[in-house]
Amino acid sequence: MLSLKIASLWPLSARLACAALAATLAAALLHLAWLDGLFTAMQAGQGEEVRLRAAYQSAQARAQQLPHWRAQQRQAGAELALLEQQLPDQQAMALLLTQINAAGQSRGLQFSLFKPGAAQPQAPYVALPIAIQLRGGYHAMGALLADLARLPRIVTVHGLALTLGKDRLLTLDAVLHAYRLPAATERAAQAALAPKAGASVAAWRPLAAVAPQPYEAAALADPFGALPSAGAPGQRGAVAGPDPRRVREPLESVALPAISMVGSVQQDGRLSALLLAGQRVYRVAVGQYLGQDHGVVTDISEQAVQYRELLREADGPWRERRGSLALQAAGAAAKASLPEAVP
Repeated sequence: MLSLKIASLWPLSARLACAALAATLAAALLHLAWLDGLFTAMQAGQGEEVRLRAAYQSAQARAQQLPHWRAQQRQAGAELALLEQQLPDQQAMALLLTQINAAGQSRGLQFSLFKPGAAQPQAPYVALPIAIQLRGGYHAMGALLADLARLPRIVTVHGLALTLGKDRLLTLDAVLHAYRLPAATERAAQAALAPKAGASVAAWRPLAAVAPQPYEAAALADPFGALPSAGAPGQRGAVAGPDPRRVREPLESVALPAISMVGSVQQDGRLSALLLAGQRVYRVAVGQYLGQDHGVVTDISEQAVQYRELLREADGPWRERRGSLALQAAGAAAKASLPEAVP
């Protein structure tokens, strides 16, 4: 029996066999180590493949949204251009201030203060504060704010305060902010400050459609009771004046005593009145105008037409008067009824 203690005395064939066996075992161990490294590398490659495949699918999904993103880019550009049209330049700012002043005067309001302040750069526009003080009726002031919202330029109201004076007139103190595009020097200064601001880019959202609403509270009671009602029958307290930009209608050139109701007609569930003026019959619906004092039709029945007029004495406030045109019998003289009292 061979013993390892006398391995040097083994026959040559036995020693060669042992050497071959040892070499085989060493080669097997080296191969197993190589296979383990190869398996680890394969697992890492499979993980990288999964990551790259997910990244590819994500990039492919974003690429499919490219037409949508381009459409949003065009829409955002169109909205930006529309907003910039609402921002006048320095030359058009004077016209805007004139429009604001004219809007107040058209409502019968008196400007006690109209003082533009220093420009306030607020990238990407410049705000111009205007301190104002108005005196007049409550509803006239509400109508003025509605007029400002309908201006083609952007005007906002800040710090609004109402006080009732001893003369029963309201005083409104506020600061209007008109906005304009920056001049070249101002734009350069804003661009220089932009990298220091470090502002994050906000997600773009389409503009919500917001239509300025007309002032519809003129028929409600003045909460301040600022202007007492006139003593004449059928007249109300101070109200908002007429819209000077409104296109006149044919019956507004005819005095109310020369207009008579001769009938009515109903179509699609809506009742219209037939009014005789001169030798011509007009078909009038609710909301149309008649008479020389800004009269507007408020209600129509088969027996009468109700209307509301706006009258003004000298430079005083606008006041409201209501009346009606009764249905005239055949051959009766055309005439308007006396204005009726409104509580």
